[in-house]
Amino acid sequence: MKLDKIDKKILYELDKYSRIPDTKLAKIVGRSKESVRYRIKQLQEKGIIKGFSIWIDPTKFGHQTAKIYLNLANIPDQKKDFIKYVNNDKRLLWLGIAEGAWNAGLTYFVKDTREFFDIKNDLFSKFRDLILESHTAILVSLNKLDKTFFYETEKHWKTMADKLENTKLEEIEKKILIELSKNSRINIVDIARKHKTTVDIVKNRMRRLEENKIIFRYTAIINHNKLGHEFFKTFLYFKNLNKEDEERLMEYTRKIPEMVHLVKQISPWDVELEIMCENYLDYNKIIANLTKEFSNIIQKVETAIMEKDYVFPAEQLIFE
Repeated sequence: MKLDKIDKKILYELDKYSRIPDTKLAKIVGRSKESVRYRIKQLQEKGIIKGFSIWIDPTKFGHQTAKIYLNLANIPDQKKDFIKYVNNDKRLLWLGIAEGAWNAGLTYFVKDTREFFDIKNDLFSKFRDLILESHTAILVSLNKLDKTFFYETEKHWKTMADKLENTKLEEIEKKILIELSKNSRINIVDIARKHKTTVDIVKNRMRRLEENKIIFRYTAIINHNKLGHEFFKTFLYFKNLNKEDEERLMEYTRKIPEMVHLVKQISPWDVELEIMCENYLDYNKIIANLTKEFSNIIQKVETAIMEKDYVFPAEQLIFE
């Protein structure tokens, strides 16, 4: 679907901060409040905006992040059973189905390494005939960029899941997180009324969740397939990635409009990039330039083309 500049700017702003007031958004895009509301409604009806949610950082309340990457056998029925099985686990933050370096990627939030060990063993026991190869990873940090392919502007890395903390969540805070995960544009009055509390309490708890970085981002859920965007994951293997080279990589990738995430983790590869392009040719140009720029340290590059991805597929949060 083709969008005009106004729709693209609206998507950019809602993806960056979905709770932006309609009056402020209207001023930014130079249209009336009524026009902006109509455009948002149209983007929803066309299936471009699938909803509004939040990014929660469970490392701030004591959960670690662990990942499994799998290559699967060509057994369609078992693959369906596998997807259904993992999607019912509320500890699963993300499931990605892809072609290329791997076929399935899973990100779990766990209390400790023992829990991750049990998850992995249970999965391999149930699907031993389906799983051909696996890699595990422990997340070091997830770095996020605003989607400037919608609207060209300066952007900077924002980092989550980089430090394990143990902030205790109050019951009302859990309820607020659940409501915001279902609709991050929900009116505070509606949250207060539903849970029989006051608007001031909801405001104060939301502020606390933001200050403690438990709420990392208020965002729109955008169906990029509708817009012709392809989602690529790039796995970079380095000969030696020192601190200086790491900073140079962060600065270089920050300036790429199609770059959305840079993931640092303990895994067979050193860095994972997530890139959104219109086609493989555009992606290939980005990677060619990247490998040329860092030819002295990049040892190998692998790619996976995302077919589908699911965020909190069980539609439950780990503290529910």
